[in-house]
Amino acid sequence: MLRSKNKNIVIGGGISGLCAAKTIQEMGQELLLLEQCPTLGGLTRTMEVGDFCFDYTGHFLHLSHYRTPAEIPFAGLNDDDWQQVSRRSCCFVAGKMIEAPIQYNIGQLPVGVYEEVVRSYKERPIFDESVPTTFLDFIIQGFGQYLADLFLIPQNEKTMAIPLERLSSKAVKRFFPPPVEELVRAGMIKNSSTAAEYNSTFWYPRIGGIGRLVNGLSTGLDGVHVRQPVTAIDLCAKTVQTKSGEIFPWDVLFPSMPLNTLCRISNDPDLRAAGEKLSHSSTISFNIGLNTPVKPEFEGIHWIYVPDRSIPFYRVGFYSNISKGTCTPGTSALYVEVGISSEDLLVPNIVRDLQPKVIAALEDLGWIDSRDISCLVVNIIEHAYVHFTEERDRLVEDILERLHRYCVHPIGRYGLWEYTGMEDALESSMATVREVLS
Repeated sequence: MLRSKNKNIVIGGGISGLCAAKTIQEMGQELLLLEQCPTLGGLTRTMEVGDFCFDYTGHFLHLSHYRTPAEIPFAGLNDDDWQQVSRRSCCFVAGKMIEAPIQYNIGQLPVGVYEEVVRSYKERPIFDESVPTTFLDFIIQGFGQYLADLFLIPQNEKTMAIPLERLSSKAVKRFFPPPVEELVRAGMIKNSSTAAEYNSTFWYPRIGGIGRLVNGLSTGLDGVHVRQPVTAIDLCAKTVQTKSGEIFPWDVLFPSMPLNTLCRISNDPDLRAAGEKLSHSSTISFNIGLNTPVKPEFEGIHWIYVPDRSIPFYRVGFYSNISKGTCTPGTSALYVEVGISSEDLLVPNIVRDLQPKVIAALEDLGWIDSRDISCLVVNIIEHAYVHFTEERDRLVEDILERLHRYCVHPIGRYGLWEYTGMEDALESSMATVREVLS
């Protein structure tokens, strides 16, 4: 069924799509938002399960453009509902909790390990910023082979589910602590203060989960159609078709769906071929509710990086340490993340096979007692980390240039095939809409 023409269509009701839709509405222009799920929010949703609130996985609001959540456009947030948290994250290395980032806290390592890390750092290859390098070379040249093998290589390969030699050093961007000589050497002194990073503090709701941000962005928004997954895009005809068979014409399209998916469902063979070359990893998040508090040794820790390749997960986070408002008193909530390749996600029974291994590993570490598990919810994040391969920049540039010819302007972290935080996604979406429609 062919619908009447809509001047502007937004695909995806995550925070990028919602912010784009609010901007279009503010500009007084026609709007239609198509969301495939029954509810809005995308990966920034919160689920209430019994006595617990679980986010899809750990999502935290790092602010640099705005002083507080109340300043975020369109969200209608009240600062009294939010708390600013000073991050405490750790790396589980050599049987010990080391403050993150480990490369700035080398002095906390056990003596023998510490000596090897320092020796290797002094013998590291010369780092030349002007020469293009792989992510693997960047790590070894920046921090030395021993620390690379001990933590940096396995941690990042478990997280992104790809050998680091296949990634460009551009994968680092601002989310990976750089090899600053004075900071690394300062960190070799025990109890040295950690250098400030982009995520040294973050905001989180006092009660409930990060879905509070979605609630604000979606309030008062018109033209929203949920349960409408887009299955085909005809670029020349400027129409999108949904799974229900409905066809929606448009003048301008703002898709926040993953760029490779957008290419795949288009009727442009060159776009489909280019999209096939974009690489990404997936994450399976196990959200666990315990009918006991966290163990004393984890009090105050927000998340832990786990580089050991024999352990299936790469990170464990504690919702209840981030905010007491995520569960009832006397209980605790955590999330456990497993990184897998996009190909492995298609393996039959992957979640069923992983779940007992995850629980067993947590018990072997002594981090939980499985008898204390009150509930367990699994979320599959198909597009977790985009891969900054050597050809990524050229591919994305060519894809976006081709899409722009048809008035298609992707937005958001996955629409632009980027690695950005929530605030960056909001800002970028607003800027794109205003630039295109002004």
